[in-house]
Amino acid sequence: MQVLFGNRKIATAQILKFWGLTIDTTLTWKNHIGELTSRMNKACYAIRLIKPFMSLDVLRSTYFSYAHSILSYGIIFWGNSSYSYDIFKIQKRIIRIIMNS
Repeated sequence: MQVLFGNRKIATAQILKFWGLTIDTTLTWKNHIGELTSRMNKACYAIRLIKPFMSLDVLRSTYFSYAHSILSYGIIFWGNSSYSYDIFKIQKRIIRIIMNS
């Protein structure tokens, strides 16, 4: 499909990153959730590393500042996607790590 503006052809993209959300042409959110999965796994690893040295309050603060902020940004758009199950599984794993102090 060609998009024209005036006499100029505008290139179309299959994937676009806009305000931190990765949007594809079919709105499946697969690419965006793939990026979130990577970031949430890093948050899980970081929390697991600091757990032996920190109190429960510090772990909770770390969760809310690191993982929860990643999770909640744009959730109104991608949260109902069939791919979002993986993200919420990682969130539960992080909470389990924190609560088993």
